Amino acid sequence: MTQQIFYNGAIHPFADEQKVEAIWIKEEKVAGIGSLMQLQSRAVGGVALQDLQGKTLLPGFHDPHIHLWKVGDLLTYMLDLRGVRSIAEMQERLREFAARHPERPWILARGFNEANLTEGRMPDRYDLDRAVPDRPCYVIRTCAHIAVVNSMVFSLLPSLEAPAGGEVLRDKQGKATGVFTESALGLITRLIPPHSAVAYREMILAAQDALLGKGITSATDPGVMPDLLAVYRQMEAAGELKIRINAMPIMVPDGGNKALPLAEQFHSDYLHIDTVKFFADGGLSGKTAAVKQPYKNGGGKGVMRLDGQFFLDLAQKAQDAGWRIATHAIGDAAIDQVLAVYTELDRNNPQGLRHRIEHLGMPHPEHLNRMRELGTFCVSQPIFLYELGPNFRRYLPNFYLNRVFPYRSVLDAGVSLAFSSDAPVVKDFNPLMGIRSAVERVDVQGNEIGGAEKITLVEALRAFTLGAAEAAGTEAVNGSLEVGKWADLVVLEEGSPFETLKPNSNL
Repeated sequence: MTQQIFYNGAIHPFADEQKVEAIWIKEEKVAGIGSLMQLQSRAVGGVALQDLQGKTLLPGFHDPHIHLWKVGDLLTYMLDLRGVRSIAEMQERLREFAARHPERPWILARGFNEANLTEGRMPDRYDLDRAVPDRPCYVIRTCAHIAVVNSMVFSLLPSLEAPAGGEVLRDKQGKATGVFTESALGLITRLIPPHSAVAYREMILAAQDALLGKGITSATDPGVMPDLLAVYRQMEAAGELKIRINAMPIMVPDGGNKALPLAEQFHSDYLHIDTVKFFADGGLSGKTAAVKQPYKNGGGKGVMRLDGQFFLDLAQKAQDAGWRIATHAIGDAAIDQVLAVYTELDRNNPQGLRHRIEHLGMPHPEHLNRMRELGTFCVSQPIFLYELGPNFRRYLPNFYLNRVFPYRSVLDAGVSLAFSSDAPVVKDFNPLMGIRSAVERVDVQGNEIGGAEKITLVEALRAFTLGAAEAAGTEAVNGSLEVGKWADLVVLEEGSPFETLKPNSNL
């Protein structure tokens, strides 16, 4: 393979302000960094010079929590409702989509956020009936922890009894509204025809092209079912993966009370399977994250999804087999549970495996101290502050709002921090926008949220590069541009982030 030397630009091997004159790439790995003249003299056998023309070169961004196939689904099969501003607009788009696809037995869509709807409420079964009266219709909220169905779906359900960790919401007369939360979504999804391997492949191909367009060269797909895991293995064997993927098998699927069997671990240059995924609670923007103090206006305390002993037994089994654990936990009540389980795991952890908490929305100081002691990673999403900030201000009492996603506190406590997007929960998965959100902490309406928890640009860049690689367990081979590591890099067209990400600048 042709050797390359990049020069004449702002080259930052560690995504900080330190620069080098040139970087030498050989056989897809970093062969050297230093002066252009020195590297040219060492590059025996012909080398292609790549003039950056003043552009910025950084380590490739790493998104350690992005639902890759779901991003691809919205690009290929599912109706994308992110950005709709009213129930009426949502209904019109559903009607148009159903008319374009008369062959589909179900109409599937995702992306509404009731906080952004002019009606100021959650859509219900009757709203969907008026849009799609002739087929089952399943519309997922942007968080994917809440969904709405039309009345035709009820004729297919054998029971409306919610499983543990889920809810089937009812009105004042006791009639089901069509809104399902958390594990109760499994009552619906088990009825929907499964995706084929061909469809999954199309989704992954579409998604990885979209990620590469944002400079994302590595990604973790969290919560993968066995059929999708098989597709990732097939695509890896066929050489079709263009980004380095860490696929996390899910342990307890929605609507079930039994664990799936542990998958086979796998490691290659483009695919890692070594971490299992649990859900401890729900989503913060939809008030299903499990909290100790209630949400505003009688909003309850969210949903705990796992029995503690059940969780511990499964996690211990996985750890004993050499698996790392990643657990979705946003509310402080859920974080309590996860750290209690991780503390027990630490008593018998001969391999020294380091586990993760996904999101970590509202930790207390004692949570952070315990995470540091256990070596637990925080994998979080600063873009939530921007896109979902209006929900947080609407639902969270000030006690929580002032310290939601507290990145300054996380770093000051010595906890390892990684940043991700959790797309398609959010629409913008550009790491530069996530970085800006961590630095500025301003929501889409211009309101600052928890200003004392701002972090620096360099800290945010690290969380999207080397910090993310550490959380994925791949820091030995990527996350920075050091000799011997993969030459996963991004060249920014819009200039240096040290200029473009200054406060009040435009991306």
